[in-house]
Amino acid sequence: MSQKIHDFLTKNWGLKILAIILSFILWIAIVNVDDPTEKRNFTAKISIENQNVVSEQGKYMSVADSNMSVTFRVSAKRTIMDRLSNSDFVATADMNYLDDKGRVPIQISCVTYPRAVSIIGETHYLQVEVGEKQSKKFVIEGSSGGDPADGYAVKDIDVSPNVVTVEGPASIVKKIDHVEAIADVDGVSTDISENVVPTFFDSDNKEINTTRLTLSVSTVKVNVTMDSVKSVPIEVSKPTSSEVPSGVSINEITADPSQVDVQGSAEDLNTISKITIPFADLGFTETNENFETTVDISSYLPDNVKLEDSSQGKVKVTVDIYSMTDETFSVSTSNLKIKDLSDDYEASFDEDTVSVVLSGYENDLSEVNASELTGSVDASGLTEGKHTVQVKLDLPDGVKADKATVSIILKKKETDEGD
Repeated sequence: MSQKIHDFLTKNWGLKILAIILSFILWIAIVNVDDPTEKRNFTAKISIENQNVVSEQGKYMSVADSNMSVTFRVSAKRTIMDRLSNSDFVATADMNYLDDKGRVPIQISCVTYPRAVSIIGETHYLQVEVGEKQSKKFVIEGSSGGDPADGYAVKDIDVSPNVVTVEGPASIVKKIDHVEAIADVDGVSTDISENVVPTFFDSDNKEINTTRLTLSVSTVKVNVTMDSVKSVPIEVSKPTSSEVPSGVSINEITADPSQVDVQGSAEDLNTISKITIPFADLGFTETNENFETTVDISSYLPDNVKLEDSSQGKVKVTVDIYSMTDETFSVSTSNLKIKDLSDDYEASFDEDTVSVVLSGYENDLSEVNASELTGSVDASGLTEGKHTVQVKLDLPDGVKADKATVSIILKKKETDEGD
């Protein structure tokens, strides 16, 4: 028995070795058939390391790919591959390896099966932008958007916090002109409070994209206080005789706009029904032409009442002056009396009418009716014959007449015989 065992162990070594090799090849073939190597794509989020390398140089860094992810190909046995998911991989970009083209190589590794999984294909890169960094503080101004309910207006807007610090590319920060926290007051009639994202504007009032900026605050609280609104007329007080220069006649005084909206508490608005501009404040001087001036009506408002639209504070006041003019009237001589005629004579007019040129302001002349004009002529010292005498008219105040004449004929009165 021992001899058989001895022969089995010591004879036919070549065949035995060949058998072992063939067995190994067969095992490899079986394994590869049952568990082949496969290749698949996976995606992992990219984490950036050593960002301080850039910030310490006073520069900013921004990533072109906002998703911050990379898709890559791996190789592994099917049994391993079937167990893998995106979460089994990590991808890092070390800023120490940033090249002149703004590329950072992405190191990808499998954290669960590091030895059984191979990352294949070309090296992936993270594209970044590096430039000058700037930091600046801005005051956040409160503003409103939309139209409040009828009869209401925004009184005051309070923003907290009211300062934001901005950091990022100098090319963007330099464009910022002002920052607003805009509260929506559309249809609002009561005080409100809301959280608002600040909006950044350039000098042309165009909104600036802040996605590449770092902000010290992302939202602010805006408290809006509301006021009541009332529409009131604007008028100019009637001038006194001492305020109008002699010889000037005023036709009309108008204000543009003729009414404005004012705001305040309901109690304060009850104290105002109109805005009156004293005529003395116009600075009116003697003139033969219409007078225009601009008046700031803000000073004529009661305490705690203001204009809803501050741009309407400047009001144009026009003083319409009547113009001096001349007009010719035809006066009937039957309306004229002959005064101081000697008892020895009788007189008659040689004409039925006389033309008279009257001068005065348009409003005064418009009141003159030719048929109602009366007057007289002076016949004192006149003797028989035809005479030209001056007409004296009875005129209203403010109206004057140019020199006018008319012919009269005097005849001796006939006497009865025997007298």
